[in-house]
Amino acid sequence: MSEQREKPVSTSRHETAAVSPHRLQALADGVFAIAMTLLVFDLSVPVATDRGDLGTTLGDMWPNFLGYLLSFFVLGVFWLIHHMLFDSIERYDTTLVWLNIAFLMFAAFVPFSTGLFAEHGATSITALVYGVDMLIVFDLGWAIWSYATHGYRLVSLDLDPALVQGGKSMGAIYSLIVVVPLLIAPVFPVVSFVLYGGIVAAFIGATVLGRWELVTVWPGRRAGATW
Repeated sequence: MSEQREKPVSTSRHETAAVSPHRLQALADGVFAIAMTLLVFDLSVPVATDRGDLGTTLGDMWPNFLGYLLSFFVLGVFWLIHHMLFDSIERYDTTLVWLNIAFLMFAAFVPFSTGLFAEHGATSITALVYGVDMLIVFDLGWAIWSYATHGYRLVSLDLDPALVQGGKSMGAIYSLIVVVPLLIAPVFPVVSFVLYGGIVAAFIGATVLGRWELVTVWPGRRAGATW
C-alpha cells in the first residue's frame, strides 16, 4: 500500500527548511575525498636493496593492499548512498544536519578501521571494529531517509511513494545483512571480512546492473529513480 502523502511537517524559525541542502552535499564530498585519500597513506613505499627483496616486501604488504581495495569501495558505496539520499531531499532542518554530521563522522572513521586491519590482520577485534562502523553508517543512512521522508517532511510531495518505501526497505535490509558477519567475527574474522567485501560487491553490482538508479535533478524537472 502506498504511503499516504501528508502536508510537510512545519519547522521552527531556527530551522532552514526552505534552503537547499547543497552545502550538506558539499561537506560530504569534501569528507569523502579526504577519507579516500587517507587510505593510501597505509601504502608506504617499501625500501629494498634488490628486486627480490622488493618483491618479498610487496608480498608482505598484502593486508595493506586488500584493506585499501575494500575500504575504497566501501567509502564509494557510502558516498553513493549519500548522493542518492540527498538528490531527493529538497530542504533541511537542524535534525537532518546532525544526522548528516553523524553519518560523515563514522564514514570518516573507515581509514582508522582499515589501518587496524592492515597492521594486525583479520582478527576478532579488527573485524568487529570494521563491521560496527559499516553498520552504523548504514543505520544512519536509513535514519536520514526515514526522517526526511516521514510525512514528506523534507522532500517533494511529488516524490514517488515507491521510492520512499524502497529507500527505507533497502536501508533496513543492508543493516540486517551487516549484522551477519558481525555475529561470526569473534570466531571467523576472515570470513567476516570476506562477507564485508561481498556486501559491497552486491551493492555495486546492483547499481551497475540498473537495479538502483540515481535521482537526477535538473532545473525545472526531476527524473525518477528506482531502488
